[in-house]
Amino acid sequence: MLDLNPRRVKIDNNMERSYRFDFRDIIRAPAGALSAKKILVMTLALCLGVVCYDLFTYLALAIAGHGPGFVFSTQGFFPFQVFDFTNGIQWGLYAAGLFFALLSVMMGFTAVAVFDIEEARGNRFMHTRQAIRFAVSRLPQLFLTELAIILFVAFIVFLFFLFGLLTRLPVLGEWLYALFFAIPNFIIAILTVFIIAVFQASWILTPAVLAADRIGETFTAILETFSTLIRQPVRWLAYTAYTIVAAKLCSFVYAYFCYRSVQFIGWAGGLGGGRQTSDLIRNGLAHLPVSSDTVRETFNIFPGIDFGISLERWSRGGGEEAVGYLMALMLFLIFASIIGYFLAIIASGQARAYIVIRKLKDNYDLTAESPLFFEDEPVNERIEPSD
Repeated sequence: MLDLNPRRVKIDNNMERSYRFDFRDIIRAPAGALSAKKILVMTLALCLGVVCYDLFTYLALAIAGHGPGFVFSTQGFFPFQVFDFTNGIQWGLYAAGLFFALLSVMMGFTAVAVFDIEEARGNRFMHTRQAIRFAVSRLPQLFLTELAIILFVAFIVFLFFLFGLLTRLPVLGEWLYALFFAIPNFIIAILTVFIIAVFQASWILTPAVLAADRIGETFTAILETFSTLIRQPVRWLAYTAYTIVAAKLCSFVYAYFCYRSVQFIGWAGGLGGGRQTSDLIRNGLAHLPVSSDTVRETFNIFPGIDFGISLERWSRGGGEEAVGYLMALMLFLIFASIIGYFLAIIASGQARAYIVIRKLKDNYDLTAESPLFFEDEPVNERIEPSD
């Protein structure tokens, strides 16, 4: 039940969650993100992003003259590399795939963030379907927010393009270009570079802003995103840096347990099935890019530190049986949950950071609002005794 009334709903004291509005609230992000429903919605959004990216990338490669069979034999399901496209249509399709993939991940950020926002408001029992529906309902605002920033930057680039045409004028052109280079062009350029920096940060911050917004207005999302980064840049950077480092460390621990769990399944299943179980797992791994940088860094504790898990020896000896592709899909879902947990920690940290920063910069307590998805239990009215 969607409740837009900002007044506090009377909830059981066990459901109340206290915020101290400082760094201690952000420290709990990895533990808060270690939830089946948060990892699930983030993993689903990540898989949707991979599908969008693959569709547009394969289409761009098909226009470039590369058949799907050839691309699949060389790249598989994950063509994660920069291709040398020859025309604007191919680059446009490739860029569209990246954009929609990032938009899908932002939907996952929104779904995870609304879990934390609702918990802060006192509702710990939000359903997964509610979070997914909420994220889908905020998709137009996510799209319009990013599109508005892109169009604004494109408009500034167009103005500088027109300004550059002055140099083609005889005699006066270069003088006019030099005269207006510092004022106003340099000032506009600084503001534009800042807007581009905000655009890069908005991919992880804007979902938390929309999750906390009861109405879901595009202008409010843009305003709050810029306000957070302008008025509290150091605090937001510190909170974000902590969540990214914590997410990498905790996701590595989660990856280790996933690795050992798959090993345990292969060993325990081999007691009854023999070598067929381990061979089937190897067959599935043979269809996955286990030697890619993405997989290698996922199972490594930190980039640049040679301490992690190697999967290459387990991918040798696989066959071409059809069941191997099904096993590859199952193993991919397990691998996607590792990255899903990593992204869920970041989304949870952004939601908590926004709650803290909103209190500090505007003196507005988001935890004092009533939950969006909570309905009081029906209670009969008290009957007064009659004479």
